[in-house]
Amino acid sequence: MARHLRRRFEGAKYHVTNRGNGRQAVFSGPDDYRRFLAQMKEAMDKDGVRLYAYCLMPNHFHLFVETPRANLDRFMGRLTTAYAMYWRRRHNKPGHCFQGRYQAPLVEGDDYALRLTRYIHLNPVKVKAARGLNASDRWRQVREYPWS
Repeated sequence: MARHLRRRFEGAKYHVTNRGNGRQAVFSGPDDYRRFLAQMKEAMDKDGVRLYAYCLMPNHFHLFVETPRANLDRFMGRLTTAYAMYWRRRHNKPGHCFQGRYQAPLVEGDDYALRLTRYIHLNPVKVKAARGLNASDRWRQVREYPWS
């Protein structure tokens, strides 16, 4: 079955997500996170993409981006290919790094953008390890999380 075409237009905003193949970790430590961020900045500079919010979790990532040039496919191809090549080399793992095609629903409206930004930044306290924390510990964890 053919893939659905993505809606692309200048100035489109997207909530981009992808996760590790088989839900495996794609970020194993600070070097992996830093490498992804550096490659993301390089891809943003080359493709003119604007980043509003992001969160990198051990087995997935969230990006809230705008594409003034209607080129999300080029940006994501550049980012995920470069990172997957690095990841396979660094961790000596063959095969796919990411599970399937990235998801990128359109973000339409200020209310949705605000709710999305909140959701992305709260992602570190939505994991099982944070469920037992009280509210002040959760807020501290959100503020101190280095990959968001």
